[in-house]
Parts: sequence; structure tokens; C-alpha cells
Amino acid sequence: MKNAIITVGLGFGDEGKGATVDFLPRTLHADLVVRYSGGGQAGHNVELADGRRHTFSQFGAGTLAGAGTYLGPRMIISPTTMVPEADHLRSLGVQDPWATLTAHPDCLITTGYHIWMNRLREIARGTGRHGSCGLGIGETRSYWLRYGLDAVFAKDLSDHDTLTMKLALIRDRFLIEMQELTRLDSDLSQQMRGTMPAQEADVLQIAAQRLTTSRTLPKSNTVIFEGAQGTLLDEWKGFHPFTTWSTVTPQHAWELLAVYPEVRTSVIGITRAYATRHGEGPFPTACARMSSTMVDPGNPGNDWQGNMRFGPLDMVLTEYAARVCRIDGIFVSGLDQLPAAPRIVTEYQQFSRLVEPSCLEQQQQLTTQLVTAVPIERRLAIDELLGILAEVAPIVGTAHGATAGDRELVSPPGCRQDVNRPPRDPDDARSTDLYAPERSPGPLLSCSAIAN
Repeated sequence: MKNAIITVGLGFGDEGKGATVDFLPRTLHADLVVRYSGGGQAGHNVELADGRRHTFSQFGAGTLAGAGTYLGPRMIISPTTMVPEADHLRSLGVQDPWATLTAHPDCLITTGYHIWMNRLREIARGTGRHGSCGLGIGETRSYWLRYGLDAVFAKDLSDHDTLTMKLALIRDRFLIEMQELTRLDSDLSQQMRGTMPAQEADVLQIAAQRLTTSRTLPKSNTVIFEGAQGTLLDEWKGFHPFTTWSTVTPQHAWELLAVYPEVRTSVIGITRAYATRHGEGPFPTACARMSSTMVDPGNPGNDWQGNMRFGPLDMVLTEYAARVCRIDGIFVSGLDQLPAAPRIVTEYQQFSRLVEPSCLEQQQQLTTQLVTAVPIERRLAIDELLGILAEVAPIVGTAHGATAGDRELVSPPGCRQDVNRPPRDPDDARSTDLYAPERSPGPLLSCSAIAN
């Protein structure tokens, strides 16, 4: 590997990461896309020149551009949803989608039990929902944090006995937790009770029968690291409790690059030219008129997150995300959706800059700040809006439509050498070791104990 481009969303997700990652391999001749965070809840939309579309969930968004996919060890895999995604890619001309994809054996696996428990918890919150997408991602990682090696990993999918034993533990523990919820959905709870572990193991193994695993990245010259969700949802830097259960800053990409000290690397932050949010949580620039008139075909409303909300570009949040991620450049999408003099927010009445949090309490304080923030709007020409974004980081690319042909590389992304890579603090709770499965919290009752 000689070159690496790390992409990361600077908003609440839905910034145009999929279309940008589809564009970059075509332009920079990259042959590999690495998914370094998130899971099957990703909805990275790519539209071809002839109007055909695909929403990338777990395959890399460079697949239609001819790039292979590697799922890094912090990815959370849902084998059952990979099957229809592979089928749709095949219908678009990818001869053998499974042959293009490799996963790290330590990827966590989302099961039906995680999905059911996720939805039961969200329903039990009533009006206090967190905005979960209902696909079991947070439940999968939460279970691993509590029970360590009892969680299901990609490497377990080939061993039916081990897989069944782990699924039995998950089911039994969730059935106990389910009794503590204040309200239950009878259909969901019955599905969890009625599905036997061996039956769920069969479903997962059939779905994952073509999944190849490897601890090393495939050989490549230029690699695009594809981020998921957005920095403003990050578990450490987002606004509690409206966050995801994973680190979506470039942290995990840098971990994978640690063994490639000579690789020239650039971090590109991706933002729309306006703000969006899908799901609950503070959104200072939310505009009812924009939300009622603007439509995103790739992000329809759903029962778990409701309809997408829109608003003017929020530079307070954009600058905060760029600072947290230490980006080298910005890629701006959605410019074709703006009027000649779009609105933009560069400050709030109360403050103009967010302080990076170092603990959960401070993340909650940021949430309180945003809930009460009163944006100060300005109208600017599009060139002026781009000029304000350029004050945060150089503009490396722009998009005036949905396809790769609607995108332009304004300037080659700047690269940082190894000496400038983010330092790793051995005392930081977010350091690499925390995320290694062998260093995760131990189980309350191990599989081996039950087997004996």
C-alpha cells in the first residue's frame, strides 16, 4: 500500500459518503475500499449514469467502480442482510460480489436476537426514543462490551456447535433482560422466545457460506477507507444519549494503518452544502420548510427514525467535527440542491464554538447546549459558502448531482507523513487495546463453563 484516503462524515450521517467513495476509486485508481467502522445500518447511496441505484450497506461503496472490499475488525456484520445486497449488486453487473469481499475474523456478528432486543428497548423508551435504526447494531456491541468473547464473531460462523452455544447464551440473557422492560411488543417478544438457537445458527451459516475472512488487508496500491454514519453521532464525541454505539471518527482507520508507517495518508471530511439529520436528537438549524420540501430518494422515512430533517449548513457543528477528526480536506456534496443565495449558520446567539468533550457528562452538556442554541442565519452566494468551508480545510472536491460524473476533484488531497499521524495515548480509554477482542470485558458465564 502506497496511498490511503480516509473518508469521514462531518455531520449526523447522510453526507454523501457512498457517492464520494464511488467517485474516488474512479478518479484516483484505487483498487480497495476498507470499511473501518459502523455496520449494516449504513445506507451509502450510489447512482450510476443510467439512473440505476444501489444502497451500500456492508459491501464497499467502490464495488461498482471495480474496487474490492475489506471489512475491518471494528465492522459489525449482519450476514442475513448481506445476501440481498449481493444479489442486487449481481443484478447491476457485478459478476460475483462475494469474491470481491473479505472480512476480518474478529468482526462482530449481529443476530436476530440482537435485532429483536434492540427494537424492544427502543419501543420501551416510549417518547424518549434515542433514534435507533432498529437493526441491532448497538445491541451487538453492547453485548460484546458486557460479555466479551461470548459474543459472536465472524470466525465463529464456520463452527455450528460454538455458534449455537453462543446464540443460546445470547437468547437466555436477553429473555431475562426483556422482563425488566416497562412495555413490550408482543410480536417481537414472541419471535425472540420462539426462535431456537440452532435454528438461528442455520440461518446465519447459510447466509455467510460465501464469506471469506482474513486478518490482513488484500494487496493494493491505493486504498479508500470508507467511514460510516457521521462524527456528530460518535460514541465519544457525539451528543449523549443520541449517539451510535461505535467510534466513527478516523480512529479505527488509523489503527489499521499502524502497520503501514510509510503510507501517504489523507483524511477527507465529507459534508453536504446543507445540514441533515435522520433520527432523534438536537438539530439547531432544522427548518420545517426545508424538511417539507426537500426529498432524499436514498433516505426515505421509516418507523424507527421517522422522516429526514433538513436545515441550513451549520458551521459550528461542521468546524467541531473537522477539528475532532483532524481532516486534511473537505468534499462538499449537494451543491445542486442550493438556491443562488443559500442560508448558512456560522454562530449561535449563545456561542460560536463547541469544546471537545472528554467524558460522558461533558457529552451530555453539549447536548444541552445544542437544544437551547439559537442559530444566527446569513445568506451568502455559493462561492462565499465554499469560502467559509475552505477556512476549516481546503476544498478537495465538489458534487453538483448524484453520480460520479457530477463530481469534481478540485485539488488532490494533501497527504500527511507518519510523523504527523494522530498520537496514541496509552492511557486513553479510546486507544487500540480497548477494542481488541482479547482485551474486552470478560463474560459473566463463559461458553466453556456452560459446556462443562
